[in-house]
Amino acid sequence: MKQILPFLYLSAFSVFLFSCETQEARPSREVTSMSDARVADCRNYSYFNKVYGTVQFGAVRGEKILVGFAEGLSAEDRHRILARFPQFHSIDGDVYMDSGLITRVALYPGSTCEEVEKLLEKLEREPAVQFAYPFFESASADPTEPWVGLSNEFMVSTEGSGTFAQLEQLMAQTKTKLVFSFTEDIHVLRADKNSTGDVLRICTIFNQQPFITVAEPNTIYHIPDTGIEEGSNETAKTKGAGHFKAWKQKKAPKK
Repeated sequence: MKQILPFLYLSAFSVFLFSCETQEARPSREVTSMSDARVADCRNYSYFNKVYGTVQFGAVRGEKILVGFAEGLSAEDRHRILARFPQFHSIDGDVYMDSGLITRVALYPGSTCEEVEKLLEKLEREPAVQFAYPFFESASADPTEPWVGLSNEFMVSTEGSGTFAQLEQLMAQTKTKLVFSFTEDIHVLRADKNSTGDVLRICTIFNQQPFITVAEPNTIYHIPDTGIEEGSNETAKTKGAGHFKAWKQKKAPKK
């Protein structure tokens, strides 16, 4: 009997250890599931285009964002505002738009889409920030494939559909402003955090109006620095993407 007892104790202790290991392993599986759920909960960015239907951009990417600051704010002041957020790594450069300067901001590696979305919301609460927009994930593994991001600008056409007076009324309703006009019927407008929605929501609203021919965001195309070639930026306007291709052939802008 004395010989059997130590064996029984050892067996019971082994079962206890196995049970503990099983219980300790479960949280890691639950965390993975929660992480997957958080990614799944991230916004799928899209807008309604009167010509193309629903245009999908997908989820935000974690590496960089685009921020519009108040006009005339110094680089030091921009850095000071951004440095208050833990995801901020550095100011990565600028994108020059017709409506002003957009700051390209690099984030620390590993930032999730959920963290980026929260960061964008917090940045827009800053008095000196006019808007904050993301870049989007790409299915391509090609390092030279441009990253697509949003700017505050969008193009609107009323060709054969409406008048400038109707457009002015819609601009007042949506709290958007004219940047310049290509022609009497084709215009570049801008939205900010005080508008009735982000630039994609605004484009959807414009496309739903019967007097609007089409409205499209002036997206930013950014090719990151690969170490071999220096990074570069284009916009839908300069690139001639979508309906911008036809609009690019119009006469020079009228200020």
